[in-house]
Amino acid sequence: MRNLMKVCAVCLAIYIIYHDVTKGTLPVSEQKVAHAPSAKTETAASSSYRVIKVQAGDTLLSIMEREQGQSLPVSIEELIEDFEALNPGIKATSIQIGKAYKFPIYK
Repeated sequence: MRNLMKVCAVCLAIYIIYHDVTKGTLPVSEQKVAHAPSAKTETAASSSYRVIKVQAGDTLLSIMEREQGQSLPVSIEELIEDFEALNPGIKATSIQIGKAYKFPIYK
């Protein structure tokens, strides 16, 4: 029985190390970049953005609420429009894990 517990503990340790090496558990640093306002939309979101790498389980709304630290100061429809304006050709519903996107910054 002790040998079985030792084998299980070793397997668990190997899995944890493998997971840390392949997927990582530390947050990815984010870049804050000023962006010139576009002629298409003249909103607070179009003046600046932050590049964020999408993690497993993230949605546009969850990322924005986490970044704001509070509820959004704009409607969800406006958030989607601003996101899609910052990321041409990308739909807000089709963000992919591991890719970095521009997310609007609201004041």
